[in-house]
Amino acid sequence: MAQKRKDKPQTEKPVRLSAIDEDILTVLLGREFYGLEILDELNQGRPITLSFGSLYPALNRLEKKGLISWRWGDEVDDSGGARRKYYKVTGLGANTLSGVQQYRSMLAQRSGQGQLAWRLL
Repeated sequence: MAQKRKDKPQTEKPVRLSAIDEDILTVLLGREFYGLEILDELNQGRPITLSFGSLYPALNRLEKKGLISWRWGDEVDDSGGARRKYYKVTGLGANTLSGVQQYRSMLAQRSGQGQLAWRLL
C-alpha cells in the first residue's frame, strides 16, 4: 500500500525585482504619479536616461506581480492631452521594496562599506 505523502507547508516565493523595478517602486512609494511624472523623477541625476520604452513594460510587470496598482485620471485634463493613468505602490509592493532595501543595507554593512557607500551617493 502506498504511503501518503505529507505536504510541506508552502512558503511564498520571493518577488524578484530588477533595478528599474526597484527604482520605480522607490519613486512611487507614498505617492501617485502618471508615466511622464515617473520618468521625470527617475531621470533626475540618472547616468543613463530611462525612456518610455523601458518604463511601460516595467510598470506592466509590476502591476502583474501585484506590486503597483493604477487608476484612470479625469476624462478631461487641463492640457487637453490624453486621459492619464496614475500609478501607486500596493502593500505588497511596499513590503517587497522594504525587504530589498534591508538586504542591500545588510550587504553594504557586511562588506564594511555601509557608511562609505551611502556617503558616496
